[in-house]
Amino acid sequence: MKLNRLFLSFAVSASACIAAPASQQTPSAPLGIVGAATAARIGNSPATEGATVYSGDSLSTDDQGSLLVRIGQLSVQLESSSSAHIYRAPYGAVLELKSGSVVYSTPGGEQNVVIVASDIRATPNVGMPDVGRVSVDDPCNVSVQSQKGKVDVRTGHESREIEEGKTYKVHAENSISYRKYLSPDDDDYHRYHEHAPCVAAYQTVKGRPPIAPGHSAFIYVVGAGTAAITTVGVIKALESPSRP
Repeated sequence: MKLNRLFLSFAVSASACIAAPASQQTPSAPLGIVGAATAARIGNSPATEGATVYSGDSLSTDDQGSLLVRIGQLSVQLESSSSAHIYRAPYGAVLELKSGSVVYSTPGGEQNVVIVASDIRATPNVGMPDVGRVSVDDPCNVSVQSQKGKVDVRTGHESREIEEGKTYKVHAENSISYRKYLSPDDDDYHRYHEHAPCVAAYQTVKGRPPIAPGHSAFIYVVGAGTAAITTVGVIKALESPSRP
């Protein structure tokens, strides 16, 4: 009898030990909040102003849609017919753009957002406020525009600093297909997607000849940088940089 009671006591204690951590677990801290939304979704749910955004969330917009996310003093805004995943990073956030366009605004200083599209990585200069746009033209070509500040763009082994008022078409070395979505900063990131080489010989930009092997992946788009970025996210970020 004493042995049975001892066994029962041990089983109850073990169950409590197993259950305790689960009950003490807290959901991950919010990454940001929705500042404005039109025809947009977080995962499969409609996005509404004030909704919470968490690391790893899928963000998307329909035709004529828009989704502004504020993360501290920086902001990202998906434009029409766009999709992305967003993740927490020590410096602020990293957004992986799958389709469409995103406008970003950074305050300068320690907080920053990195935009990843195909194997192209755009990192705004943290030494100054920056406003720019990254657009996926097709799986192998991405446009990067800097309206204010500077942004460092890297593809494969080539990188370039895009200065204020300039736009470049950037040719990726590889297009990417995903098996699982992870932050581009995650150590296991490259284990969960496949690369398909982008053949430079097939790239033509506005009627120009195809890029020959060994030439730069960056093509300056004359005059495109003069187009003003006037999305809601940028306007709000510039008018009220101290908002949470």
